[in-house]
Amino acid sequence: MLSNLVLLALLPLASAHFLLTWPPARGFDDSKSTSFPCGGFDTVLSNRTTWPAVGGPIQLEMHHTQTDVQVLIALGSDPGVNYNIVMRPTFLEQGLGNFCMGMVALPAGVNITEGMPATIQVVSNGDDGDSGGLYQCADVTLTMTALSTSDYNSHCNNGTGVQTSQLSGAAVNANETSPSATGATSGSASVTAATATHSGLATQRTMAAWALGAVGIVGGLVAL
Repeated sequence: MLSNLVLLALLPLASAHFLLTWPPARGFDDSKSTSFPCGGFDTVLSNRTTWPAVGGPIQLEMHHTQTDVQVLIALGSDPGVNYNIVMRPTFLEQGLGNFCMGMVALPAGVNITEGMPATIQVVSNGDDGDSGGLYQCADVTLTMTALSTSDYNSHCNNGTGVQTSQLSGAAVNANETSPSATGATSGSASVTAATATHSGLATQRTMAAWALGAVGIVGGLVAL
């Protein structure tokens, strides 16, 4: 009987597409995960996580063997749908379980200050036949102080065999979506995640090798 209860408790997580575990997500409901901008959790949390704007890890738990992933951020205490700063353009992640994007940072030229509130948005593609993307958000307070090595490593782990690959051409728009298509208020401006710009920043069409883990070379990819 106990084993059956354990299995039932795990069912919601087993059906999830991905989970944002650090910085902690506002919440997760798989049935609402296609709802732009934050998977049905659109109320800003008061207990924000301090996160290093100079570069920090974003930890995910992946439940698909192959997923397109992108990371954006919105500045301010209540950004609404304005996730228009690209921190990681769309790329391909392969492998189940823990996946850490290492040393994610705001693009050069974005005007930020110590203690500024912001919200990180992680977007992935859905299953075949799904419309739009899948969304999770984390409310953070930006700091210009880097994490210590021990703190960084405590929030950055990768499962065996996890790999990432660069996308090019039309594929970098894999997570393009519009709010009206994913449950947001009608009349909102569309969001083209991979081509969004902020304060005159050039569109990010290319990317370096993605960091997997805190240091070193993992799966043939150089950690940033």
